[in-house]
Amino acid sequence: CLFGIYHADSGEIYLDGKKVNFTSAKQALDNGVSMVHQELNQVRQRNIMDNIWLGRYPKKGLFIDENKMYEDTKRIFEELDIHLDPRTKVGKLTVSEMQMVEIAKAVSYNSKIIVMDEPTSSLTEKEVNHLFKIIRSLKEKGVGIIYISHKMEEILKISDEVTVMRDGKWIDTKP
Repeated sequence: CLFGIYHADSGEIYLDGKKVNFTSAKQALDNGVSMVHQELNQVRQRNIMDNIWLGRYPKKGLFIDENKMYEDTKRIFEELDIHLDPRTKVGKLTVSEMQMVEIAKAVSYNSKIIVMDEPTSSLTEKEVNHLFKIIRSLKEKGVGIIYISHKMEEILKISDEVTVMRDGKWIDTKP
């Protein structure tokens, strides 16, 4: 509901103190909410930077500014400590590298809130630790993270507050 994929049957969502009801993912993105989906949906025949900036390419006149796109992607990768060449085709990446590209894409929107749906389902322990480092870095910059997971050990390791839901119903929220 927060990302505009589903429409709420009840309840209210507030963002920056204002009631919101996003009807599309684009509307959520335009309002500072991005999402890293559990199911990766990338254009594997295109390179990393095309996937990150798809639909919002930087332009130089009528043409795509490839240099700016490359530099902006490199900057985000440096910020997140991701060591990939932005010109690499997504189809050549491992699943965990594709996941990191999705996180970089979410960050590229300068989001206030990033929803992460089961982000560690395809990651090794080392990659999970890297993801947690990224989450801590984003948190320090004031980005809110909604982390959806069934892995309680992970949740307790990174969360400030935990909300338990069962069958779509709120059970409890605790520090």
